[in-house]
Amino acid sequence: MGLTQTLHTGVSGLSSQSDGMGVVANNIANANAKGFKRDRAEFEDMVQSDGSVGRLQEKVGRGAKIKDIRTIHSQGNLTTTDNLTDLAIQGGGMFILNNPDSAADSTEGRMFTRAGSFIFDREGYMADVSGARVQGYEALSTGQISSRIGDFRINTNSIPPHQTENLRVDMNLDARDKVIEGAFDPTKPDASSNFGTSVAVFDSHGRTHQVSMFFKRMTDGEDSSWKWFAMADGKEIVNPDGELHAIASGELKFNAKGELSEQTTDKSEANFSGGAALAQAINFDFGKKPTDELKKSVGGSTCLAAKSGTNYHTQDGFESGMIKALRVDPTGVVRGIYTNGLNRNLGAVALATFENIDGMRKGGRNMFFQSLESGPAKVGMAQTSNRGSIWSSTLEESNVDIAQEFVNMILTQRAFQANSRSITTTDTMIEEVLNLKR
Repeated sequence: MGLTQTLHTGVSGLSSQSDGMGVVANNIANANAKGFKRDRAEFEDMVQSDGSVGRLQEKVGRGAKIKDIRTIHSQGNLTTTDNLTDLAIQGGGMFILNNPDSAADSTEGRMFTRAGSFIFDREGYMADVSGARVQGYEALSTGQISSRIGDFRINTNSIPPHQTENLRVDMNLDARDKVIEGAFDPTKPDASSNFGTSVAVFDSHGRTHQVSMFFKRMTDGEDSSWKWFAMADGKEIVNPDGELHAIASGELKFNAKGELSEQTTDKSEANFSGGAALAQAINFDFGKKPTDELKKSVGGSTCLAAKSGTNYHTQDGFESGMIKALRVDPTGVVRGIYTNGLNRNLGAVALATFENIDGMRKGGRNMFFQSLESGPAKVGMAQTSNRGSIWSSTLEESNVDIAQEFVNMILTQRAFQANSRSITTTDTMIEEVLNLKR
């Protein structure tokens, strides 16, 4: 090998180490960039290939070059913030961003990132500061998350009121109570019944009405029966019968074990005043019967030798509500908390994974693009497949280790210096050859 070739070998070392120093410098420059993934320069040697197999010259290297600049997609540290829309991924996956100016069916504007510093723009879309919109799943009116992905938008409209349609009451009626002679008297409800309680219901306008429920024992045999009456304030009823107006009535029957064996409703019709919908029917449910699920009456009303009382009651009506807060679950589901106490799913942030994440192409601004080497994006919700969890009010830091980068800097500088010495030494050798003529 000629001495001039040795000069070119040294130059290749200088060039590759210069590129390596550029990688180190870029890592250090982005040490505080949220979601940044550090790069690693990978070198390979060069050999002469002239077809002279077995010759000594084949075994002499011809220098080095950068084989690849590999992005290391390791997890960065997570730090908390005071912004709800700051999102971080713990585990695998990337946020999906879409350029709103790109065609809807094009992948040219689709980007992927681990930097989750997002905001809500003026149109209600979750986006980054450049305007690229986060991709996610919308929520159906039932609260179920749709499987259709698109620009993630939060609907902050108020929830309309919902009138009570179902009312569940679990209670115990004292089996020691005696049968009260005579019919139930709405003018003297406490004197003509054994037990009374109160529940709240809502009309179609979302107004609350207190309904008093009275229970009167009819028989005290082995299979006891009780009549029940749901009474509303006559001032809140259209054309009331009196101070208390019956909006529903029925009968409960219990077996010898005190378990609810039968429940019937004779009538259920409420005509609340104030312009609310008339003939509001409420389904009164007193719990499971022994013939229901697994023949167990757990959670159902009973007639036992214990003081009468209500154990549990619930109903499905509610007043109108405005959204007052948001919450992001680790699954990426965004929930709205409303002033009427309801929590509703508003959508979910999507994550993408790749078969070969090392094949992704860097796009600047801590963004990546998919490529033929990475394969297509596999999109889904957080905590599914190999996708990680999403944490709100949290950001992922750069995975750059400053101490390690300084070590790499020293090693690169020493390698560069050594290559420069090989050039100056070779120059001295050439000078000695030229001096042979003297």
